[in-house]
Amino acid sequence: MALKDRILAYLQTCPDGADDGEIERALSVRYHSQVNSRCRELEAEGLIERRKTGRTLRNFYCASLSPAPAAAGPEVRAAAAESRPWYWEGNVQAAVVSYLAANGHRIVRVADTASREAGKDIVAAMPSGDELWVNVKGYPEATERTNPPTQARHWFAGALYDLLAWRGDNPSVGLALALPDFPTYRNMVQRIGWALPLIRASVLWVHEGGSVEPQEGRL
Repeated sequence: MALKDRILAYLQTCPDGADDGEIERALSVRYHSQVNSRCRELEAEGLIERRKTGRTLRNFYCASLSPAPAAAGPEVRAAAAESRPWYWEGNVQAAVVSYLAANGHRIVRVADTASREAGKDIVAAMPSGDELWVNVKGYPEATERTNPPTQARHWFAGALYDLLAWRGDNPSVGLALALPDFPTYRNMVQRIGWALPLIRASVLWVHEGGSVEPQEGRL
């Protein structure tokens, strides 16, 4: 997901707005100037408003507008993500961010999947007040060297290990694995479905139309 889309997705969850520094920390952006320039661009496009609150210049999502690219359908998100397919990791992440925000979650952090930023892909505060950590995977595209189902199984195994490690790091946090709805992933989840309740994890299925279907766990 491009930085501008990540900023829009984050600001949709901030009714009181956020200053550039808060956005920088929430999205783990390396340089403050990147946030500042992207916010200025978004303001010029009429997507956000930058205004002073006290001594601080804060950014506000223009709620009267149509949903931002991160909350839009797969065609809009794909165009914003260099025409990537709907099942690309960044588009899956965008759909989940929109779903969580629409269901009362406050988005705390959204990783830059395009640059393969390490760590949790989405961190959100659930309506209960507990944190939710989401691991997002896309589906591989076929190449001369890549068999998509085989590669998908490797990605799934790595994601499951991450969930197990995260549960060890924090026994109370909510965990979720976000996946595009493909038979390979469905079969893998069916085979290890017995383990999901043990680690109290959910699966968030993202469909081609951009809708999200939760399975198991607490969200």
